[in-house]
Amino acid sequence: MEHEDVFDIEYYLQHEEGGMACYRELTSTIRLFEFADMYVKQIEPDYPDMVCTQISFYQDTLTIKEKGQYLKHGGVEIGIWKEYDETGNLIESENMDEDYPVIWQQLEEILKDKDISLLTADSIYRNYDEKHDEATWTIILSLPMEKGHLYLFNAKTGEMINEEIIDMSKEI
Repeated sequence: MEHEDVFDIEYYLQHEEGGMACYRELTSTIRLFEFADMYVKQIEPDYPDMVCTQISFYQDTLTIKEKGQYLKHGGVEIGIWKEYDETGNLIESENMDEDYPVIWQQLEEILKDKDISLLTADSIYRNYDEKHDEATWTIILSLPMEKGHLYLFNAKTGEMINEEIIDMSKEI
């Protein structure tokens, strides 16, 4: 079993404040917390990396329960998420990108090609409309004066569908 496959309960108990323990490791922030019937470790890298890792652990055995990746600024689950039994054996895996032919890494390249920086990212999410078999990526960048720059991309082709300035105070 790998080191990260067991929750660091000692560190959590010694440093927990307000239900969370937090520390830095190289270029990432690590958060340890309790949620429902499990412990959770989140690894959030510094900008420009937008892909975070989440590992949940069984409370009674402190062994890995689930592991996957998600995006900052929206929590979109990406890639393969794996679920384990209490002894650490893989029992299920799910491809979160199945309905999205243009995956995050490809969208990042499209954004770079269009000189769109994620430095002021406010929201990143994607949507799949089963009725119309349409998949989209939405990126919202914060602008001054409660404005936002919204980019909408086709998640099947990578083409930009829409680009507009929005009023952030009215959007949510």
